[in-house]
Amino acid sequence: MEEKQMKKIFAMLLCICLLVGVLFACTTKEPNKPDNSKPSSTEDNSTTSSSDSASESDGSNTAAPSDDNDDEKNALKESLKAGFLKAANEVTVNEDSVTFKDATSVDGSTITIKKTPGKVVNLYASFTTLWYEAGGKVIGCIGGDSSKVLYNEYIGRDITTDEGMTIVAASSSGKKWDTEKIIALNPELIICSTAMSGYSTIQSPAKAAGIPVIAVSYDDFSDYLKWFKVFCNLSGHPELWESVAVKALDDVIDVLCEIPNGNAPRVFSMFANASKLEANTSSTVVGGMVTAMKAVNIVDDWQNTDGAERLTINLETVFAADPDIIIVQCHAGADAAKEQVEQTYGSNPVWQSLKAVKDGKVFYLEKTLFHNKPNSRFAEAYQKLAEILYPDVAFSFKSEK
Repeated sequence: MEEKQMKKIFAMLLCICLLVGVLFACTTKEPNKPDNSKPSSTEDNSTTSSSDSASESDGSNTAAPSDDNDDEKNALKESLKAGFLKAANEVTVNEDSVTFKDATSVDGSTITIKKTPGKVVNLYASFTTLWYEAGGKVIGCIGGDSSKVLYNEYIGRDITTDEGMTIVAASSSGKKWDTEKIIALNPELIICSTAMSGYSTIQSPAKAAGIPVIAVSYDDFSDYLKWFKVFCNLSGHPELWESVAVKALDDVIDVLCEIPNGNAPRVFSMFANASKLEANTSSTVVGGMVTAMKAVNIVDDWQNTDGAERLTINLETVFAADPDIIIVQCHAGADAAKEQVEQTYGSNPVWQSLKAVKDGKVFYLEKTLFHNKPNSRFAEAYQKLAEILYPDVAFSFKSEK
């Protein structure tokens, strides 16, 4: 009896197994054969290509970014990088020295400076901050309120109060330099700038004392990269080239690669210095940035027989171009520049009739980003200007902030 019951139970189990097998076979798709009988889940849709989505939704031929587009973007990046690095690539880093061109170089001549000079005097505040960013220190620097602001902004402290620091002058101009005091410090290197007249006053006494001098000339981001490469290798910190300068370069290039084609804004770039307002050509740092961003710098169409970087402003000429945007580079800060513009043009009907003025598109550029150069905040400056010129573009750096 028990045997019969066991057989019945076994038979029932066998029937159940066969039934499950049949049901499983009916619901299993054939290998490699897609099931189009029902819509994909949300997760599946997320992996659908943009070209498939476009075809199913509206029948258009819109396709996902092609390899050709990627190739074009990469080619643009490489072209921009090559252009920005042209001057830096001319710098030769030797085992114990660095060879490069400075402002005194003529007919392709170069100067060679030994690495890790023990005592350095820097006679230009902006280049002092760059020297510190590149890992260096100085025993002598320029004092004065404006210089102290720079030191605090980029070095993080007022270095004029550092132990052993000698303030060699209150200004970078060179008019009140105490050359005897500078030479008496017995520096192993003197750094100065061609932006002021003073650099020429130190050449002869330094040469007589056997002290090498670097005469720095600076115009744009490319020059920043060059001098950072020179400085970080001289200071004994070549690793900063990649972590600081190259990072800034990559960030700048990312901004420029996202600038849209077409509908370029017309821009009037002004410079507000201590005594007057001038127009920036594309030969200036800010003017060059405007052009690099595919905007139209209206000043470049003005007559400039002398090849000057800045030109006298004629409001009638500005009105004829009627710019979409006006940007003001501020020598003494935004508040001072606004007051200067208001005093000069505030009651002028031509100024008031300008499209940019009526639309509220007059922007005063932050001094630390657009005037105090060179420094490692170039990428921030490019990003800020991009937002001003193209406010409707969803730049990737916006989402990263």
